[in-house]
Amino acid sequence: MNDAQTLSYLISHISPEPEYLYRLWRATNIHTIHGRMVSGHLQGRLLKMLAQMIRPQNILEIGTFSGYSAICLAEGLPEGGKVWTFEINDEMEDFTRPWIAHSPVADKINFIIGDAITEAPKLGIAFDMAFIDGDKRTYIDAYEMTMRVVKQGGFILADNTLWNNHLCAPNYLHDQQTEGIRAFNKHVKHDTRAQQVILPIRDGLTIIRKNS
Repeated sequence: MNDAQTLSYLISHISPEPEYLYRLWRATNIHTIHGRMVSGHLQGRLLKMLAQMIRPQNILEIGTFSGYSAICLAEGLPEGGKVWTFEINDEMEDFTRPWIAHSPVADKINFIIGDAITEAPKLGIAFDMAFIDGDKRTYIDAYEMTMRVVKQGGFILADNTLWNNHLCAPNYLHDQQTEGIRAFNKHVKHDTRAQQVILPIRDGLTIIRKNS
């Protein structure tokens, strides 16, 4: 099977994408410049299931974009759980805030415009889980901040860690985003404070567990 056939097969054999999220996915691709960055059906169902498995009380998300992943994470939260999601690009607010506010899990999401690296620690919250999906050039900074605010035994997810397979392409002209992901992967690999595994799903998803 080619990649398109494999993806089609996978999607036809997993839990369906909720209608609201499909509409958000479609609107994101139509109305934003970088619509391909949205998590989508397969990764969205994985994020929900991981939240259900880990049962976090508080989740930190770095990089809200259109709100799709925040909604998926919130779907998996137990009663009283919260997603604290930060988006540094204030130009996304007019698009994203209504989609979050009108979602079935709006009461579980706190959407904040600002730099999570500096602002998240000010919340004074010990997070059980985090999802890093912001600027690839600052992934190491985001990770180090997250390691300080996530509880021992907590989980950190990092998106796009295979970066369109550019990391394995010797002839690819490297840019700052690519080098940011390459440096991040190396940094995490050698971090003795955690265990990690990279899943080859979508654009690569690294699951990291902070040691107890």
